[in-house]
Amino acid sequence: TNGVRFAEDFGLTRGGQSIPSRAKSRNNQTLPSAADWIRVPYVYQNISNERLLVMEYVPSIKVTNTEKLKAANVTATDQIDLADALARAYLRQFCCNLFFSTDPHPGNVGVEITPNGKPRLVLYDFGQAATLTQDQADGILQIIEAIIDMNVDRSIEAFQKMGVLVDGADLNKVREKVAENYRTGKVKANRRALRRKGYQFKDEEKDKKEETNNATDTDDSALATNSTKESKVKDAEVMSFFSLPAEYAFVARAITQMDGVGKGLDPEFDFISNSAPYIVEIKGADKYLKEEIVKFFKDVPKRIAAWQTKTLPDLYEKQLAEWSSEANS
Repeated sequence: TNGVRFAEDFGLTRGGQSIPSRAKSRNNQTLPSAADWIRVPYVYQNISNERLLVMEYVPSIKVTNTEKLKAANVTATDQIDLADALARAYLRQFCCNLFFSTDPHPGNVGVEITPNGKPRLVLYDFGQAATLTQDQADGILQIIEAIIDMNVDRSIEAFQKMGVLVDGADLNKVREKVAENYRTGKVKANRRALRRKGYQFKDEEKDKKEETNNATDTDDSALATNSTKESKVKDAEVMSFFSLPAEYAFVARAITQMDGVGKGLDPEFDFISNSAPYIVEIKGADKYLKEEIVKFFKDVPKRIAAWQTKTLPDLYEKQLAEWSSEANS
């Protein structure tokens, strides 16, 4: 059943205990059991059949019942941790398990207080589930990273990996719209929340305006020239270049429902920001570090060019001002 597969993917068994997980990271290492932070009802397969599903009884507090959560000593910090656990669970489902529950609404998510007093999520009802291909999972992971880094080129690569662009799509127009969305903040991760979680960025912008203006655009010179202008590409035109397989409709549904639950626990919740710290788990530490080093060195020429464009003229003007002052004194 779906419930059995879900439990095996996360390394969960009866009583909320841990067993070896069936899912693997990108470096082919077995992922750790999730028993410390989620639980699902155990399915008694030996007495279940096509007509009757017998499951473990797992009581919990409804995730939206703030009064009962408070009475159970679930703190605001605990609630943020629970929101992170929800995002982490779906990142693993999308990118490693290739199998996910499409229905994480509040009725299917509870909070259990473990014997040591620590709360953990309880997920119920896996009747509605969907699967992904490896390319789709790789594309989802890549677009998450591209949004975090606000990188246009890697966004386009992710769309191609996901198989969502139609044949003959105008990639320049898609790039222009993606760059505009990053520049205006229409699409973004919550960098303030990510910094609090210890996530490190290549560029530490001083304010929101500088942050959105520094979206890493493509090497295309025409786009670079027009990067500060309002895009003339209409949303409807760009959307005509996309064709979404049915699986992504289920992904969107799961993320939308998850967002409502997550914001009830953490007002700043968004799936990308809350799941970002766990990308290293999905890839494996060695693979993650190698890829980050490669990305850094690929971006070095652009960063040098940006520094020269922004900094050298300022230094030149400052030096001229000093010389002028000295000449007049």
